[in-house]
Amino acid sequence: MKVIHTSADFLPQWRGGVMCIGNFDGVHRGHARMLAAGRRIAVERNRPFVIMTFDPHPMNILKPAAPRPPLMTLEQRLEALESFSPDAVVLYRTNAELLDMTAEAFMAGVLREQFAVSCLVEGANFTFGKGAAGTVDTLMENAARFGWKAMVVPTQEAALADQTLVNVSSSLIRWLVGHGRMQDAAVLLGRPFTLRGQVEQGDRRGRLLGYPTVNLQTSQLIPADGVYGGWAVTAGTVCQAAVSIGTNPTFQGQQRRVEAFLLDFDQDLYGRTVDLAFAMFVRDQQVFADAEALRRQIAHDVRKISDVLKARNMSSFPPGPPTAAAVNV
Repeated sequence: MKVIHTSADFLPQWRGGVMCIGNFDGVHRGHARMLAAGRRIAVERNRPFVIMTFDPHPMNILKPAAPRPPLMTLEQRLEALESFSPDAVVLYRTNAELLDMTAEAFMAGVLREQFAVSCLVEGANFTFGKGAAGTVDTLMENAARFGWKAMVVPTQEAALADQTLVNVSSSLIRWLVGHGRMQDAAVLLGRPFTLRGQVEQGDRRGRLLGYPTVNLQTSQLIPADGVYGGWAVTAGTVCQAAVSIGTNPTFQGQQRRVEAFLLDFDQDLYGRTVDLAFAMFVRDQQVFADAEALRRQIAHDVRKISDVLKARNMSSFPPGPPTAAAVNV
């Protein structure tokens, strides 16, 4: 896969391809269904398969005073998109000029002139152009004029733990993560929600309690305050993890942090990149009478996490994002 930052880098052999366009934040099951369909159509028609995505999210440009942390880092998103075997990923940097482009200008100047798209495969809620004026209907209405075919992939549905049937979307996943509902988020994502960040120096209180933690700094959306169980992955090593998110209220902390105790792991990780994949919510944050009471609770949390993961046959790290081969389209 080659990531293209400008149209000048777009090779002639990729013109006339099948294209999927979107922000793809989370690369969830709905995205996967669409991308798998795009890949299948490209193979059937012997055409290149091209994915177009944007960074940062348009809302961060339109509303800079209230930036929206992503579900994924850009690196994670590109890794997930790569699993659908595109010939190229066009990464458009979102700026005021792009957001001011009309739907007509985007179709004529970008899709037709720059990339000579032969087929567009999109979800039912896809919009584009200034003010989101362009829709999938716009693409289909202009198909004969621009010489492409436009295909709409139905919205993906999924059942939450309470059997509520929902439409899979990035906004719903954001809500679930923000409320600590990690198992439901995993159902919609097709894999556990995963934070990726760099380990930085913390208060080192965990070490004094006998449970040294890594302090993860990340640009992603942070789950609700609480204690979680899951996995930590770094440099090819995978282990179970107990993750605490919050301000450490027992010690009157002020800064919200993501701290993880890695089971059966004792290497120095300062400055290294770590992935934390969330499998379960364990409990809310709470204030303990003293450090010893907190230590006992941490020991209980760690045992519970390990036992639950083993009981669910989830003691090893789960698979990555759904690929084209694994998605029913």
